[in-house]
Amino acid sequence: MISNYNKFLKEKQMRDILNLLDSVVITEGVGLANRKPGDLFKNPEGDVIAFQNLEFYPESGSYKDLTAAEEAVAEVCAGIGITPEQIAWTNQPPARRQLADEGGGYAGFGIATFTDQATNQNYYLGRWFKNISPNRVQNNFAHEYIPGGFKFASKAGAKENTGYKPSEVLTQFQDNTPETIMNQIVEKFGEDSDEVVAAATFMQASKFPVIFPKGSINFTAFRDYFCEMLQPCALVMGKQIKGNAQEAATIFFGPGSGYGDATISFNTSVTGGLYDSLLVSPEGKQIKLSSKGKSGANASVVNLLKSIQELQVAPKGKKLLEKHKDVIDILKIISDGGHAGAALQLGIKYKIITDEEAREIMGLTNNGPKDEIRFKNKNLNTLYQSRKPKDWSKVVPLEHMLSVVAYRVADYVNKNTNFGQAASEILNHSALVQMYTEATESADTITITGFRAVYPSDTVSGVLLDASKAYMSTQGKGNFTFKILKNGAKESDLDPVDNQADEPEAELSTKELDQVSNQRSKIKAGRVEEPKFNEKTYGRKKQR
Repeated sequence: MISNYNKFLKEKQMRDILNLLDSVVITEGVGLANRKPGDLFKNPEGDVIAFQNLEFYPESGSYKDLTAAEEAVAEVCAGIGITPEQIAWTNQPPARRQLADEGGGYAGFGIATFTDQATNQNYYLGRWFKNISPNRVQNNFAHEYIPGGFKFASKAGAKENTGYKPSEVLTQFQDNTPETIMNQIVEKFGEDSDEVVAAATFMQASKFPVIFPKGSINFTAFRDYFCEMLQPCALVMGKQIKGNAQEAATIFFGPGSGYGDATISFNTSVTGGLYDSLLVSPEGKQIKLSSKGKSGANASVVNLLKSIQELQVAPKGKKLLEKHKDVIDILKIISDGGHAGAALQLGIKYKIITDEEAREIMGLTNNGPKDEIRFKNKNLNTLYQSRKPKDWSKVVPLEHMLSVVAYRVADYVNKNTNFGQAASEILNHSALVQMYTEATESADTITITGFRAVYPSDTVSGVLLDASKAYMSTQGKGNFTFKILKNGAKESDLDPVDNQADEPEAELSTKELDQVSNQRSKIKAGRVEEPKFNEKTYGRKKQR
């Protein structure tokens, strides 16, 4: 099939490489909350709209119920001289049941105003939020929520507007081959496109450098996004890759193995995750590829346990796991303890509470929002009052107290232990290969001088224990998660919207984890019985 692309190469003459330029770094865009009046957005059809303003209602907090929220919408519309029907909502009004569970009121909303540069007509976009933060940038009204394919028309925006990310090009994300990836590139960009010529030239090339006409290709987007599809293809096709990708294949696929019979899968998220592409052997063994770029992802405990399982076959794996046994102990407690047990046992481990206080906390199981809570223990009373929910009348006492402990545990682990550094080292030595694209551009051509693989990688630069996804004063939703920071990213660099990692779950028992660390942990990760749901506890009937 690839030979069919010879005709495209003949139609475009190759020119000499002139004035090769070093690659440049472009900063990423931000959401509408940071846009300025007059900032332009363009769509692929050439339409241009100008951002005017974005206002949030109320300025902080939320309206008490649906009726109050609808009245506020009507009032805002009257103030700007439009009807509520003229607002194009980018999401559905939230269900009252869901938000009542969170405590506080119903919801808030934001309205963004744009002006069509051709007709001078104003357009209004609305978005519902569970709660409006007084810090505007925390109210995530992202660019991608704008319908019609409009993208921010800055230099960085031009990079984002190309549609070069695998999640924007591909329609099949699992079990790909180089041929199926090439077919999808043709389907996306068209047979006569510069992007297809570039991809076909790469597929046909027997060695690097690979040179092709630049045409209308955005160089930085091609290097940073488009090549995420070409990197795994290069490994599967046996192209000469710099670095030690073969070492990773020998370790994780098995002695004598290569990448030739592996299938290629991709992360479906636009913002990515721990990996950008995934190579899977016929036996189901996996190697993750990650490209350079500051970003982050949320991961569950099973993601980290999967990495520990992978590390057992690595030459330095056992020594590394013995070195970081404390990390495995924490993961055991989180995995085996469950929602309540993990928070309480780690609270005991880090002297936030005592064993006796943990038992008294579990005594709250049958208490509901209307019950007055008075602990025998003075420390527990202080802890209980230290967390301030929006509405005490909706608080589930046990969940509230677990949240107090869980947040303090996360804060202590992140600030006072080497968990982040140790977990990063474990992830980097697992089946994770860092991939780099080495490329240059001239006025007329782009040159891929090579791909370089690095194992062990330095992709993961930090891991943070996170309580925010699971522990709330009004309900409990699972277990601790982890914020995985890549390539020097800081927590403040991450998008406030959840970005869940999508690796397959690992099935590891406590016995298997004990074998990894060669000895039984002194911390007994026995499961604490989870509280049973009852109407008194949660102040409502069970929802399905």
